[in-house]
Amino acid sequence: MTLRAAITGAGGFLGSTLARRLAAGGAEVAALSRSRADIPGTRWHHYELSDASIDPAALEGADVVVHAAFSAAGAGPELEKLNYDAALRLRDAARKKGARFIFISSMSAHEEAASAYGRAKWAIEKALDPADAIVRPGLIVGPGGLYARMLGQLRGAPVIPLFYGGGQPVQVIGVDDAAEGIGRVAARRETGAFNLALPQPLTIRELYGRMLAAAGLNRPILPLPGGPALLAVKFCEKLGLRLPITSENLLGLKHLRRFETAGSLARLGLALAPLDELPWAPGKTG
Repeated sequence: MTLRAAITGAGGFLGSTLARRLAAGGAEVAALSRSRADIPGTRWHHYELSDASIDPAALEGADVVVHAAFSAAGAGPELEKLNYDAALRLRDAARKKGARFIFISSMSAHEEAASAYGRAKWAIEKALDPADAIVRPGLIVGPGGLYARMLGQLRGAPVIPLFYGGGQPVQVIGVDDAAEGIGRVAARRETGAFNLALPQPLTIRELYGRMLAAAGLNRPILPLPGGPALLAVKFCEKLGLRLPITSENLLGLKHLRRFETAGSLARLGLALAPLDELPWAPGKTG
């Protein structure tokens, strides 16, 4: 039976990878995004998180709706409400069409999350029910998304600041493995929560070291106290000053935690690429 999937955020890094992978595997894919997503084998529909209603044609015939879209433009209660309302509105629209709902969350989402991103994802998770599926990828390594932005910052910085001690755990997964895992959740009609990442975490210091080495960079790493840095960055933001790091970045680093992933990987029969085979320096030349 052909899988019919609607994917929001299909213009983004993970969403576009998932759409291409499902379409290449024979699925019928509706790609929903703000800007036109020209992905072979898919049909595009305009989608905005702020839309009070969703184009019925975008979900027509869908077996599953994968919600990968998320606005991280800014921080605070308004941002959290925008994402929360959009997710629940889409979930309800999917149910009216008889489609299952998969929410792409994050390992930043938990009860102690301090960033607006983590809090919003966690609030959405809590509003869903056992008939829905939640996928929490780790840091997705590849040529786009948060990882590419982090790598760009490391390449442009003469010194790498290390906040809150640098011992915080980070679990990683390659973008193709993340898309494969979500695809299996969709195709197998799975429900419940899935944590997708390599079981053994890296520390932030180890992560930076691996990224720098893969990119052929030699940068000193400078430990800095996270609390005072957060206060200083918030003060600069109130003055309208733009810095290479934001208070959201620092809050995200503050409460990282390790997630158990072995059970989710076994349930999906998913074997992940090991650390040494991940695309740590995508686009690196010479």
